[in-house]
Amino acid sequence: MTKTILELANELDVTKQAIQYQLKRINKKYLSKRDDGAYLISKEGQDLIREAMGFEVKSSNKDTDKDHQKTDKISDKDLLEDTITILQKELEEKNHQIESLQELLKEQQNLLSQQQQLSLQSNQQIQYLQLELSKDSNEQKNDSEFKDDINIVENEKQEPTSKPAEKKKGFFSRWFSS
Repeated sequence: MTKTILELANELDVTKQAIQYQLKRINKKYLSKRDDGAYLISKEGQDLIREAMGFEVKSSNKDTDKDHQKTDKISDKDLLEDTITILQKELEEKNHQIESLQELLKEQQNLLSQQQQLSLQSNQQIQYLQLELSKDSNEQKNDSEFKDDINIVENEKQEPTSKPAEKKKGFFSRWFSS
């Protein structure tokens, strides 16, 4: 006797979602669709669902049990093949993601290397400019010191001519002079 998903869920006292999950795991040959769109589950499909959910399956015929075992082996094989296919697709997708991440990592490392090179070049230019600036300031300082020395010498030359000549006094005469 066929039952709908809701009828089987009520009979087993589980949710519709639990039955729908189990339907995905069994062969589709145990399902049919009514005109109103509701799915019907055959007796064999109901037994497979009960067994998968851990409920006891009442079997009245040994031939039916053998058929179930054959069907279980076939559905298990199909399920295993489907699982392998899905896992292979996921593995290929993950490999693709890894490759793209490795490419991004290489690009980032390249950009970092370029940034470090530019930073080194700018630091070298700054050091060069500082060296040039210090050379220029030393030259200006030397020029100004030289000019100051020249001014001092010129001032010393001008002082004796501008002052009247004084007579040099001795040590005692400076002490005892009036």
